Amino acid sequence: MTVPIDFAQPWMLLMLPLALLPLLPRRSDTLVFAHVAWLPVDPVGRAVGLLWRGCAVLAMLGIVAGLAGPGRSHLQVLRVGSGAEILILMDRSSSMDDVMGAKPVVESAGASKNEVARHALTRFVDGRPDDRLAFMMFGISPIPVVPFTPNHRIIQEAIAGTAFGRGMPDTQLDRGLLAAIGQFDGRQYSGRRAIVLVSDGGARLGVHARQEIKRGLVRDQIALYFIYLRSGAYSPDLNALTSSDESSAEAELHRYFLTLNTPYRLYQAGDAHAMAAAMAEINRQQKARVSLVERLPRQDRSPYCFAAALLCCALLLALRLVQVRSWS
Repeated sequence: MTVPIDFAQPWMLLMLPLALLPLLPRRSDTLVFAHVAWLPVDPVGRAVGLLWRGCAVLAMLGIVAGLAGPGRSHLQVLRVGSGAEILILMDRSSSMDDVMGAKPVVESAGASKNEVARHALTRFVDGRPDDRLAFMMFGISPIPVVPFTPNHRIIQEAIAGTAFGRGMPDTQLDRGLLAAIGQFDGRQYSGRRAIVLVSDGGARLGVHARQEIKRGLVRDQIALYFIYLRSGAYSPDLNALTSSDESSAEAELHRYFLTLNTPYRLYQAGDAHAMAAAMAEINRQQKARVSLVERLPRQDRSPYCFAAALLCCALLLALRLVQVRSWS
């Protein structure tokens, strides 16, 4: 579809009639003779005169049109690639600042769960150039950091920003998940969609929140990946639940996720290697051919108008240099 030209300052077009001024005769250009009919026919002079007036008109038209700011808005381009729409939902509670694992591991060397997740997520973003990514955090309340964008540098800077400050004192996962699902509302479905939840657990969901989350995931066709960061013996193994784990918040959360009507996968990470392996597995699963419609910023065409006006002014200057000003 061809997008029509619009103007940033349309009121400037009211000055377009000024472009007719060069067509008006001027007494200063008139040579006085007793009988004009005695003058010889000068086709070259007439052609130069017409060229002079035409250049003057076009120069003024170009200036006025350039001041009006012509351009094209609401431009869209279809891009085809291999990727998905992925929202990274990261736990920013105070427990994420604790050291990951019961024993130090080689890569993390006593690093916090936040630091290990941050490094793995950064590598994940680097490996998916065709994705539309978004980033959110949650604690006491959800914090939308970056909406869906193809600019992965912004996503990486947002992930790096989680290294500063202290975590929030509570984990309201229900608010975080509902806010993450809301980021997909109203977006045109163009391929695979997923929410990557990175958390160390410790959150329970109410009955109403469970119903809203389940409906939202089905409505927007979103898959859920739960990256469960374990803290050694203090965190239950969700793949080997026993009766003693039935009351834990993590086990309850995992059992609820298993009842979802949309795809769900659990990845448990007890160290940096397991976290990296989980993100690599998600990277392999979310590889599908997708077509995304990208909205482009307004294309300003005023420089072309000013360039045309400058060219016409240069021609006017050249014609003035060769013009005969007097017969004496």
